Amino acid sequence: MSDDESRPNDESRPNEESPSPGDPSSGDAEPAAGAATSQPKEPEALEDEYFKGEKGRRIPKVALIVFGIAIVVLLIFILARPTWFTTDADDMSLHVPPERHFSKSIAGSGHGDGVWLNDDSPSTSFLVTFPTDSTREQTRVHLSGTTSVGQDSVSFLTVKMDGQQVFTQELPHGEHDLDQYIDVPEQLAADGRVRVQIRIDSDLSDQRCTDREVTGTQVHLAPDSVAEAALSEPVHTVRDAVVSWDRDVTIVMPDASDEWKTTAAQLGIALTQAGHDVTYSATMPSSNTDDALLVGPAQSLSQLGWQATGKATGGLVVGTADDIPVLGVVEPDGATAANFLTQEPVTTADAGSTDPKSVPAADPSGDQVSLASLGADTSVVDVTNSQNWRVRYSLNDLPGGRLPQSVRVALQLPATPDDLTWVMTVRLNDQMLVSRRLAQNNGDLVVPLPPTAQRLSNDLQISVVRDRNIGGCDVRVTPYPMQLLPASALQMGNDPGAGFTSVPAELAPGFAVYIPNTQGADPIVQLGSVVPVLAEFVAPHQNPEFRWNTQPAAGRSFIVVGDSPSVRTSVQIVDGRIVAGAGPSPLDITSFRDGMVVQTAPGPGNSRGLSIQYVGNATGIALPAFGRESAEVITGQGSFAVAADGTTVPSDQASAGQPR
Repeated sequence: MSDDESRPNDESRPNEESPSPGDPSSGDAEPAAGAATSQPKEPEALEDEYFKGEKGRRIPKVALIVFGIAIVVLLIFILARPTWFTTDADDMSLHVPPERHFSKSIAGSGHGDGVWLNDDSPSTSFLVTFPTDSTREQTRVHLSGTTSVGQDSVSFLTVKMDGQQVFTQELPHGEHDLDQYIDVPEQLAADGRVRVQIRIDSDLSDQRCTDREVTGTQVHLAPDSVAEAALSEPVHTVRDAVVSWDRDVTIVMPDASDEWKTTAAQLGIALTQAGHDVTYSATMPSSNTDDALLVGPAQSLSQLGWQATGKATGGLVVGTADDIPVLGVVEPDGATAANFLTQEPVTTADAGSTDPKSVPAADPSGDQVSLASLGADTSVVDVTNSQNWRVRYSLNDLPGGRLPQSVRVALQLPATPDDLTWVMTVRLNDQMLVSRRLAQNNGDLVVPLPPTAQRLSNDLQISVVRDRNIGGCDVRVTPYPMQLLPASALQMGNDPGAGFTSVPAELAPGFAVYIPNTQGADPIVQLGSVVPVLAEFVAPHQNPEFRWNTQPAAGRSFIVVGDSPSVRTSVQIVDGRIVAGAGPSPLDITSFRDGMVVQTAPGPGNSRGLSIQYVGNATGIALPAFGRESAEVITGQGSFAVAADGTTVPSDQASAGQPR
């Protein structure tokens, strides 16, 4: 191609660089005559489309309308806070503020490590009490934990509420997490109390045959498994504040005068015996404020940020701290407040305050105590292979602090085939007492309880296991109904006990707690160290007097805290050393920094009682299982018994944290 052919035809293209004479884009040319030109709009024509702005600038009306819509949407997000953008699709929370969220965990019912269900112990049950004066918008049970099911097993998790089955689900094989929500039927929760029973039903498939039907199924219900409710309004009555407490309760005592220390101590003893883990503090806890009980004059409590709600009158008042409902004891009458808060009369406190003046408690009497009153489950249970009933009792719960001589076991047995046999075993403190075959015509069984096998706090277990003379893979495993009848009871004896097991009977006629010297003692540490020990020996609702800076009186049973020249102890803490025994080789060791010595001791005027000496801070130290020994040296790493001659004997494993 030639250069002429490749060169653009300039004549055929319009001249883009040089404007024509009539082009309005030319800055110095006049428009051609008769040419059509665009006339600018008059200012009046712009008024409908623009708003006047600053310095002559104009803003389109459409822009302001869009801006206004954006402001409205922003206000909706700020005020209404729609949850569809902030909540995960799998979020199962109740969406209520903390003051309207009620929860009661398995840990709060006394099982600090949760509950294990397996072939030997396939079921558990617990009673949940809900607030009644704040309407519940939603009530449910949340089960969390883990499941483990063998490959040849078929297992179902079943939940019953007040005996009515409300949930059942087959568990997957292998190990899996458990995360299940179960609604509580409104009719069952209408009275504010629901007994929840959780059980596993397991069987082996036809593909495997074994001599013993062990399915290998285990379910662990984690401690944070809860019964919870969304309340329509915060807790605002005394009775609802009490039922809202979990197992851990903090007694806040800003006033350390003697009358308030006595009130706090009596409340701590009563709440510990009611199943709570009690701690003391001079300030509000940083978390779980609703599990606090404030003790002191209203003016002192207000300095902690607590304010009574409404017109508060009386000794027990519901207030708020950071919008969380908290109960306060504002009158120094610990005995009355303790009896009221831990007994049925508290159900009458349906207002924000109440003023009990006298709440007498009946002392246990008679020659027997029913197992049901000690916490045994006397409802009908379905037994496939085995069933275990567990009863914990303390000697100070029994009439006169006496030791029981036997237990009467009354069982309602089902009709079964001739080849099926039920075998009952009774254990006391991990010691097997008896194992017998059961029959329909056996009647009640009376099992002796040896005094030497008993402790201050005891663990009684009654288990039933089924056995068949025939077996095989074609034999169907059938669940049978069975019931521990209300007639089952401990039968009292006359053995006086020995060592620590003799103390409840000695204190039963009446006693006082003496603190001879309070100089330099931190009241929070003192109560936190001593109250758990007092709760082990003091009978429920006995509410002893506390006599500060006073020596024990002659001729009267006592508990003394600290040294007293009138109380003759076998183990002493002298000049930073622990000494005991008068023989040629007495005990003589360096004392601990934190710990205590608890021992029986004679006092003035042939009186007898208990001595508690603590060093440093003994708060939270696990207590041993007090038995027939007379002295215990207790530290944070364990404890040991000391005999009168100074020799030492290892104590049984610590039993702190066990549900009462």
